[in-house]
Amino acid sequence: MMNGGGDRRQLRAGAATVDVTPPCGCPMQGYEMRRAEGIADSLCVSALAVGADRPAWLLLTVDCIGLDRRFTARARAKLAESIAMPPDAVTIACSHTHSGPATLPRLGDVEADQQYLAWLEQHLLAAARAAAENVVDVEWRFGTGLLSENVNRRVRCGGRIELGADPAGPVDSRLRVVRLDRKADSSPLALIVHYACHATASGGVPQISADWPGSMRSALRALYDQPEPPVVCFLQGCAGDITHRIARDRDSWPEHFGQHTGVQSHILGRLGAAAALVASERSVAVPAETAVAVSQPLSLRYRWRPAFERTEVQVVRIGASVSDGARADSAIWMIMLPGEPFAAYGPHIAERLRRAVGVDEQHVLVCGYSNDSVGYLPTRAALRDGGYEVARAHHLYGRPAPFAASTERRVLARAVAAASELRHRHVLSL
Repeated sequence: MMNGGGDRRQLRAGAATVDVTPPCGCPMQGYEMRRAEGIADSLCVSALAVGADRPAWLLLTVDCIGLDRRFTARARAKLAESIAMPPDAVTIACSHTHSGPATLPRLGDVEADQQYLAWLEQHLLAAARAAAENVVDVEWRFGTGLLSENVNRRVRCGGRIELGADPAGPVDSRLRVVRLDRKADSSPLALIVHYACHATASGGVPQISADWPGSMRSALRALYDQPEPPVVCFLQGCAGDITHRIARDRDSWPEHFGQHTGVQSHILGRLGAAAALVASERSVAVPAETAVAVSQPLSLRYRWRPAFERTEVQVVRIGASVSDGARADSAIWMIMLPGEPFAAYGPHIAERLRRAVGVDEQHVLVCGYSNDSVGYLPTRAALRDGGYEVARAHHLYGRPAPFAASTERRVLARAVAAASELRHRHVLSL
């Protein structure tokens, strides 16, 4: 596992990728009842183990539509026991591809593929162990680019909200990269890429695919293939009301409008890789002396129902020791949310954290589809306006109603509470 060596204050890291592509014929989730008629591209688990003398944070990113709390709680407990770390320090984040196997207990008419889930759990453990057993000294860097290929999908038509492309709607087109370079030769060991856009570009054909995040990963690994390709961990942003312009925006992509195949997925993936390359090459070094994570329980009230959903918000901080206030703003903060947050959650959480704990808003990565999958996390305005996400989607997720108008307030409160705990906790050098 993690060994000492080098500067004790500098975080070390190990990374690994494991193939988790299911066989043809498996049930798929994302749309109506489908079975995979082919494999368009491979699915994988990407693992990143971070620490100094011992593991402090473990990130696992998975090419699937989502994983529920029952699965992730069990997997995080086993991972924590295997690698000797707290379960709260394990993050399992999903890309939300709509072209993957059935991994949620039930989504619409499609039940989970229990055989695949058992197999996936074993491969999560394998990826985590491989990462934790092969750590090296690294330099941490952070970069930001722009990719204006995501667009808000909630369009007002005749007094109703329908799915489409609204260029005037809320959207965050930043693509952020956390880059870990091997100190031995300055080559990238791993890249964490954060961007908000539904992974539905290839959803029109019943073929297994990691969608555009998988195409982006392949392109990035090809660009950085010496001395060996980096592990690429994709963190899906606040994409609940965000889609891709290609296939959805007639003005931007007239020749691809209405098409959802591997062609569109590969195009968007290559554009994502180009933006990630720019962010990576322009990245600047950040102090990475400690990695700390904490989870806060989150209770979400259902609209019109006297019941709650019990889940969590996880916050991860990577940066200088919190006792060093002079450099606190350069820390990287990752806010892990359990469902499909609307685009507004990202800037709202970042701004609240800036006011509460003095963080740099540009360094706050708000991620959905992490550690649980509870459905859409709407804004108060969206509940008022209606539309698919707040009027119908809860039936697909097996919930009795959409979440209430207090949802965003509750999520923000838990995120701030977790961040405050980390910011003010005295952390010894790991």
